[in-house]
Amino acid sequence: MAEPNSRHNRQCRSEFHNRHLCYMVSQGFHLSDDRQYKTLVSSPRFKCEHCGRVANSDENLCEPVEM
Repeated sequence: MAEPNSRHNRQCRSEFHNRHLCYMVSQGFHLSDDRQYKTLVSSPRFKCEHCGRVANSDENLCEPVEM
């Protein structure tokens, strides 16, 4: 499996980009609140076409596609 892109999607125009995993991880969220991070990714149903990250909710990805 490819390594997720470690940078956040600067082209994302969503007003909620700060809720997307690529942005949150770039800010160290996965390290500062690992329990909440695990909650967001524990049962993934969506994958981001931009960075390859997976999440339970499409709201946490820039370009989600259902898995």
